[in-house]
Amino acid sequence: MKRLIINILIFIFAINSVEAHPGIGIVKDSKNNIYYTDLTHVWKITPNGNRTIAVRNVHTHELYVDEMDNLYGEHEYYKGEDSDSWGNYVWCLTKDGDFQIIIPEVEGFLENNTLVRDAQGNSYWSKEVGEFQQINIETPNGKKSLLATHKFQNIRWMHFSKATNCIYVVDHLTIIKVTLSGKVEIIADNLKENSPPFNGVADRHYIFGLTTDSNHNIYAATFGAKEVKKITPNGIITTAYKSENEWSPCGILVDANKTKWIMEFSKSNKTRIVRIDDDGQRKIFGG
Repeated sequence: MKRLIINILIFIFAINSVEAHPGIGIVKDSKNNIYYTDLTHVWKITPNGNRTIAVRNVHTHELYVDEMDNLYGEHEYYKGEDSDSWGNYVWCLTKDGDFQIIIPEVEGFLENNTLVRDAQGNSYWSKEVGEFQQINIETPNGKKSLLATHKFQNIRWMHFSKATNCIYVVDHLTIIKVTLSGKVEIIADNLKENSPPFNGVADRHYIFGLTTDSNHNIYAATFGAKEVKKITPNGIITTAYKSENEWSPCGILVDANKTKWIMEFSKSNKTRIVRIDDDGQRKIFGG
């Protein structure tokens, strides 16, 4: 039990272990502000490049911005040895700057943290069914149903694409597209490199955040390979970005100007953003 508690604290505070896996949360609002998580705070980068803390002291791996520019995340935390339990709640930072808890704290983890949503406000989450997982959908009025009958092996992350109106799933080492009618298509199952993974990361942490651009290209932060992979609609896979030194990509956003915002995590558990403009110019935030 003592060793378990130590491991949990390592996970929460991201100390000396890749198993304290990074977040994937990087989003943009309608005013072109960028928000991202470093697992301790949520940061804001304004269009003129100013970086400030938007939400303090929240451990969230994912973020979501709605059509009204309200920002959503969660807070996961270990309560300590006395209770030996976890706490979890979902918060909202309104467009006016008010911090609100919108899903009250539960002991353990929420089944659906509501942070994977489509344009209509439906949320998606994975649920264990025996030895496999399935994707469920919950409407804004609370109606829950099964989205797809496909049996997933180990869902790590999901991303809803406004460009394609589909959900993209990291299922262990496979990227799968799921339409809102439940049709499933394997997009890529060959992203793992033959070389040793970054910092010895396990397969379950090899692929992190996904995004799409306006041309329906898919971008995958292959954390284990230190690369962002680009997958075209006809299945051609190329390397869109390669991290340097102790850094590796864990999240990515491509905006309407084709600017890539790449979130990187380091061997020393730091987070930074690399902005790459369409003309190739780079700027680094944080780290």
